[in-house]
Amino acid sequence: MKDYSQFSVKDFIMDEHFQSWVFAMDENTESFWHTWLEENPERRGDVEEARSTLLRLNFYNYDLPANEVSAVWNQIRNTDLQSVDKPRLSKSRLILWYSSVAAAALLIGISSFFWPRTPTMVEYRTAFGETKSITLPDSSTVMLNSNSLLKLHSQWEASAVREVWLDGEAFFSVVHKKNNQPFLVKTSEDVNIEVLGTTFNVYHRDETKIMLNSGQIQLSLPTVQEDEKILMSPGELVEYNEKKYVKRKVDPKLYTAWTEHNLILNRTSLREMLHMIKNNYGIEVDVKESLLEQTISGSMPVTDAESLLQQIAKAFQLKVIKEENRIYLKE
Repeated sequence: MKDYSQFSVKDFIMDEHFQSWVFAMDENTESFWHTWLEENPERRGDVEEARSTLLRLNFYNYDLPANEVSAVWNQIRNTDLQSVDKPRLSKSRLILWYSSVAAAALLIGISSFFWPRTPTMVEYRTAFGETKSITLPDSSTVMLNSNSLLKLHSQWEASAVREVWLDGEAFFSVVHKKNNQPFLVKTSEDVNIEVLGTTFNVYHRDETKIMLNSGQIQLSLPTVQEDEKILMSPGELVEYNEKKYVKRKVDPKLYTAWTEHNLILNRTSLREMLHMIKNNYGIEVDVKESLLEQTISGSMPVTDAESLLQQIAKAFQLKVIKEENRIYLKE
């Protein structure tokens, strides 16, 4: 691996691994550069300058055919410098000519790496029973819950708005940018959550729940007029389902305990618990209809599906029975 601690801004710009991080931003390059910046915080300014320079070039918006690249290269290579009528060129014009050739070569070198690409989406997924901590390019962090998907554009920071798309559940800790660049979370139901810098939890499966932990966010919902926003304050929850929404005060810990592998229950029904197991672990559990509305309060650790199911059975004084690939809770 190269010694990036000795790199200048220009060196970063010309480095293919650095370019791959800026434009492709896969999990491997994102992990490497996040770790490297933590170990070399004094170089963050140079790295940000190099990133900004590359993003401003916007090479991905132009597709140069391979035959044109080849033609320009041939023209540069076949130029006979000895045939240049030197007496007619001043020193400054000769320097300018050399600079133009060098610039063309540099442009082609970079374009050969980027132009064939088109803007892509970067995806972060979690399997059933898996959680994942993600650090975004702006140093904002996302804790992605089980069976969830987070997407963003590969040229994310170059956009006017930092947009991400969520399906599932995630806890966001958003960094405020000096230029007040907004951060926007979108869901498939056209629920938009706009924030400048804050922490909040978003749940989006069969319904959408947004819980604000700190800071301030504003929501755009399909049922609300475009020029109206729903402002949220810390400790507020907005539930959106079937084109209706409700805003109320809650205990934030009830909605964020999962980030610490814990569940806090407050008169939580067995129906809700089994629904959560199905969403997070992909496991369906059968139980008598008359038992589903029983509730419990307290807390329990979350390690895996099996232990959680046993804890639920114990809390409701039931037994876990497996029969012919089906799971039952019985008295």
